[in-house]
Amino acid sequence: MTHSPRITAMGLRNFLANRGMPTGGIDLPAALTVLANGGVLVDVRTLLEYEAGHAPGAHLVEAKELVDDPFTAVYGDDPLAEPDPHFVLVCDTGFRSGHLVQAIRDKGYDADFLTGGLRAWRQGGEILIPGPPRH
Repeated sequence: MTHSPRITAMGLRNFLANRGMPTGGIDLPAALTVLANGGVLVDVRTLLEYEAGHAPGAHLVEAKELVDDPFTAVYGDDPLAEPDPHFVLVCDTGFRSGHLVQAIRDKGYDADFLTGGLRAWRQGGEILIPGPPRH
């Protein structure tokens, strides 16, 4: 098993800048199936990007926090949180989420990313809603 490098907030840009477009994501129908079966949509974009339009039900999570402790980053201290979640990471294009997914898997979680990101989400006829995260 290989371990992903620890990603700091300052180093995230450099981490992503030195990589090409990721491969191995799941398409929209597969992502919707995972979500319908209890998966959790995790948005790894910035707050401003999220507020401009996000998928319904998506959890906005900072990339560094997600890499450090995926479960707590998504659920906080929610006592009703699914104990064995399947995370579906999403960003605008699949670039950021695709490069973060292996770090989540390395922590022992089932995780995928949406190939094409929210662009594919919209092209597939799914909606985006504006506004801040709900807590």
